Amino acid sequence: MSAAADILLEEALAQKPMSLTLLRRLFGWARPYRSFVILNLVGTALAVISNLLGPKLIQMGIDGYLTHIKTSAAANYGIFVISAIYLGNLLLGWGLSVAQIKSAIRVGQGIMNDLRLAVFQHIQRLSLSYFDKTHQGRIINRADADIDAMDQVLTWGANQLLASVLTLVGVLVMMAYTDWRLCIAVSLVLPPLVTATYLFQKYIMQAHRHVRQQSSRLTASLAENISGVRVVQAMGRENENLENYQDLSLVYTTRAYNVARIFHTYMPTLGLVSGIGIAIVLGYGGTLVMRGEMSVGDLTKFILYVNMFFGPVQTMGDLYNNILYAGASAERIFQLLDVEPQVINRPGAQPLAPINGQVRFDGVSFRYETTPEDRWVLDKIDFLAEAGQTVALVGHTGSGKTSIISLLARFYEPQLGRILIDGQDVAQTTIESLHRQLGIVTQENFLFTGTILDNLRFGRPEATDDEVCADATAMGTDEMIRHMKEGYATKVAERGGNLSAGERQLLCITRALVARPRILILDEATSAVDAKSEALIQAALDILLEGRTTFVIAHRLSTVRKASLILVLQEGRIVERGTHESLITAGGVYAGLHEEFSRHH
Repeated sequence: MSAAADILLEEALAQKPMSLTLLRRLFGWARPYRSFVILNLVGTALAVISNLLGPKLIQMGIDGYLTHIKTSAAANYGIFVISAIYLGNLLLGWGLSVAQIKSAIRVGQGIMNDLRLAVFQHIQRLSLSYFDKTHQGRIINRADADIDAMDQVLTWGANQLLASVLTLVGVLVMMAYTDWRLCIAVSLVLPPLVTATYLFQKYIMQAHRHVRQQSSRLTASLAENISGVRVVQAMGRENENLENYQDLSLVYTTRAYNVARIFHTYMPTLGLVSGIGIAIVLGYGGTLVMRGEMSVGDLTKFILYVNMFFGPVQTMGDLYNNILYAGASAERIFQLLDVEPQVINRPGAQPLAPINGQVRFDGVSFRYETTPEDRWVLDKIDFLAEAGQTVALVGHTGSGKTSIISLLARFYEPQLGRILIDGQDVAQTTIESLHRQLGIVTQENFLFTGTILDNLRFGRPEATDDEVCADATAMGTDEMIRHMKEGYATKVAERGGNLSAGERQLLCITRALVARPRILILDEATSAVDAKSEALIQAALDILLEGRTTFVIAHRLSTVRKASLILVLQEGRIVERGTHESLITAGGVYAGLHEEFSRHH
């Protein structure tokens, strides 16, 4: 799927008719549960047969022992036997239904669980370019609401469809066997039934997909407001955002009402058609009984079968409604699963051997998918960082600093040039082996739900408690952690909300070091800490970063003065390079930035 086509998760595809290919793909997820599916279908078929026997038993009781009474004792005995058989049949049907329900739930919930895991795993594999252009709320909607929307179909769809088809066929056969004339008479209701069903299918499909589309917009708006709640409150945008959300919610309500209106117009119509059919049977069938051409038991049986005929029709209408609802969701889920990561292991890629840390950018040019084709975000970048060196990337916002480290981490791939680590082209190595030897700390200071200890060894789960504590002590964060309520066992709230920005950043830096990276990337890593904390971190970094190749991005020039190499970027090009002292002496761009920094600090 092209990048441009996936920007809004292909909402336009919701306008096309339901395809059998989509349904086959969806139910293809049932293959691991074949035995339960077979049990479910066999149980359903036997339950239908048991259900079809009910009217026949009632007819036998009426005609054999109520309308043709020979002796009172014989009639009582016959009714007792028929009643016992009828009760036994009911119990058999109940047992079959229980087995069928258990197997159906096992299949449906198993498939939904597999889909959730597949979506989660796939999201983690997607390249960052996908997240650059796709709303977070839409992605969450795929893994949450869209999967939940398929519950009814995945759990009950197969047995409802089989039960309805078998019941319809069985009822038609039994009605024709009972009296073909009544069959022809009741068929008069088929034209309005077919017309109502056709109109229902025509209008409900589009209505359902419009609901799903608007649901995605609602979720995206809610996620955006939650993520930016501080900015919203700081700028007093609560009322304006509420009005925007109300507008979206009103559209959703209108579309949901339209679905309900269509569905609840169709169902009473089916009930009306069913009633007309029974009225025809009673009128014409009663005449046949009075003529002696039909027994009371047969008429009763026929009426019961007519009721059984319209029941599956209603069920199938409900099922079709659910299939449309689930199909619109399945389209979006499979659209997501069909998105191929742009950065993948190339054929023949080899694991990156343990590295020393030499990094070379060789004629690298790069642009994002949203960048105009006549402009490069990075233009002919060349530099060499020896193993163990600290390289500082300096420049104004938008100069290309973060793009360089994103390419080094292979979050993106350059359109031109090569990136080599210890002489190996990273494009020819496996992504996993590269990431195992990289440590990254960004300005987002993101922490995961769990304990502080869990977060610190996130990049190296096998790290012992002593190793984590030793790294924290070297970093100067051990004392801070132990002063917390439960020390290393302190629970971290969502996104680290129970910690200060400085504490989160210190923990993120420690986490990167616990991972034992050979190349360390610090992207504005000290932006969230005060000057005192920054000085403590810098002192620890001088010791802990020795022997590691480190790339540092910082607006605070105080954090880059000791760098082995400073690269000054401007509009995607390296305009200056050297040490702090040599660049100050040169009096160029870096010297100007340093002077500006000194004036404001």
